[in-house]
Amino acid sequence: MNIHSNLIGGNIAVDRIENDTVYLERELRDTEGDWFYWAFCVEGAAGRTLTFVFPSKHRVGRFGAAVSHDLREWHWSESGSGDTFTYTFAEGEDKVYFAHNMLYHPAHFDAFCARVGLKQEVFCRSVKGRDLPAVRFGTGKRWILLTARHHACEATGNYVLEGVTETLLSRLPEDFAVLVVPFVDYDGVVDGDQGKNRRPHDHNRDYTDAPIYEVVEKMMTFGREHDLCYTFDFHSPWHMGKQNDYVFFSRSTEAMEPRIDLFAEYMKQATAAGELKYTGAWDVGPNEAWNNETSPNSKNYFSKQPSVRLSITTETPYFGVTDGSGKISQDAMRALGRVFGHCILQYPAQDGTV
Repeated sequence: MNIHSNLIGGNIAVDRIENDTVYLERELRDTEGDWFYWAFCVEGAAGRTLTFVFPSKHRVGRFGAAVSHDLREWHWSESGSGDTFTYTFAEGEDKVYFAHNMLYHPAHFDAFCARVGLKQEVFCRSVKGRDLPAVRFGTGKRWILLTARHHACEATGNYVLEGVTETLLSRLPEDFAVLVVPFVDYDGVVDGDQGKNRRPHDHNRDYTDAPIYEVVEKMMTFGREHDLCYTFDFHSPWHMGKQNDYVFFSRSTEAMEPRIDLFAEYMKQATAAGELKYTGAWDVGPNEAWNNETSPNSKNYFSKQPSVRLSITTETPYFGVTDGSGKISQDAMRALGRVFGHCILQYPAQDGTV
């Protein structure tokens, strides 16, 4: 049997194996403090039942591990939570991927772009010299910026972003254009880093007078040089519990609150009948809890630009709940994104920008 992290997004350290119990832990790498992301592959365990044990209860989600055979389609193991999950390998099931959450890799975005006819461009180079992808579409002069993966491990945001992009592509008004940067921390996505709380700071704390990441500097420049109207940044929250089990907004500045309130009402109505619901009950307002409007992050930076009418961070849970607010699946996240896209299209008429 071979347990390894030799995969896109791989992250694991195996401590020991005792009979059918595997003791293992995520790698923090350059993250400051605790975080919870892990992803690994098991080969050669066909016919066995294995129990995987972590040293912390902040590792395995409410529905067990995310499971895949191809790194594209994911389902929940439905066994275990907290620090443990169990999996029975069928006869002939020789290679299985397990992860903290339903991963979204560059290959997902490649397939999406091929399906809808979007041509990718090289937005810039990553810290490690990789080509960092982006797409643009639309002919107008008013811009919408869509971003995800400021924190590498936060894959749920990409599924939502994909749904948003699909809707905007199909119905974008002539006076608008869209820039999509799906993997801000591209190296972290590929290498399987936590990405959150990187030393000296992560990508979403880099919106300063002297950014250290080229991708952030280029997006800041883009915002200054274009008529940027709306920015939407897609994230995943803390591992699990309380607001982290629900879709919510991390709001930007107090000055933007009336506009966010309007958009939030559209989202409440539009998602009421959907599998994943936004209720607004779990939103974190400016200067509430950890959400300080002076923090040098994406939504705060763009919300203070003169042309920007709306800047929101949306948090989508890793697992969700089964109490009527929604359990996470790949289809449910994409569907949420499509509804989100319709709300974006609905908003400008009320906001006075069309």
